[in-house]
Amino acid sequence: MGVRFFAALLLCGAAWAADGVSRFANLDGIKIHYESYGSGGQALVFIHGWTCDLTFWRGQEPVYRTHRSLLIDLPGHGQSDKPKIAYPSELFARAVEAAINDAQVSQVILIGHSLGGNIAYTFVRLFPRQVKSVIFVDSLVTQPPPSKAVAAALARYRQKARSLSGQAGEKNFIRQVNAMFSDRTSPELRDEIRAKMLATPEYVRVAAVSSLSKLESPDPAPSFPIPALEISATYAAGAVRALMQPIFPSLQIQKWEKYGHFLMMEDPERFNRTLESFIGAHP
Repeated sequence: MGVRFFAALLLCGAAWAADGVSRFANLDGIKIHYESYGSGGQALVFIHGWTCDLTFWRGQEPVYRTHRSLLIDLPGHGQSDKPKIAYPSELFARAVEAAINDAQVSQVILIGHSLGGNIAYTFVRLFPRQVKSVIFVDSLVTQPPPSKAVAAALARYRQKARSLSGQAGEKNFIRQVNAMFSDRTSPELRDEIRAKMLATPEYVRVAAVSSLSKLESPDPAPSFPIPALEISATYAAGAVRALMQPIFPSLQIQKWEKYGHFLMMEDPERFNRTLESFIGAHP
């Protein structure tokens, strides 16, 4: 009986490995952890948000188990390396590209939650030919600031870094996280989210929202005529339309009323149906 039990465990482990291989890509000596599901040259790429990790997408297992998919731990997060460096959006986007190249994927559908949506936009700017479509999950994306506004942006970033540093910074951070919840966020889910976000080192959570991008801001800013969807819980549809449709003219907007920032965890069934519908409409 014991032998059969352990044999069953080994078989389960082998099945998991076959369907969800844990791998590491390399970006300038930084190890980027990701999970790879299925095979083929086109993949869904799940990009988590600020101080989160790839496990925040576990509710999407019915989707990534049935489509070629990559789930990525951004640098500084999850099982990826956490060097004490600046963390601008282009570093994260290049980490996504490193995982995509390592997985031998040539075309992607990006799914970015929160900061992950901004990273998806940076990826589109850097590697537009690789992107088939983009799904933003409660992420408000804006055009990069013109060069004359960089000094003001840097001042805001320094203030943000101060507000998130030290003992007071941790309290401010927890306060921000708590504000992301809704009545749909169960106590157990709140505890899980807080614990995982607090596990991200302070220097990473500060740098991830205070590192100024070095990408040039083209004038006029380009737009990208690819299918795009914004699933918004905390942003008004009017604001999303005004700020994001100049960038993605074909943007579709869904406003989920009375949901929190982690809507894909609060209601995975509805979220997964929405993903499948959008993916199916843009084969």
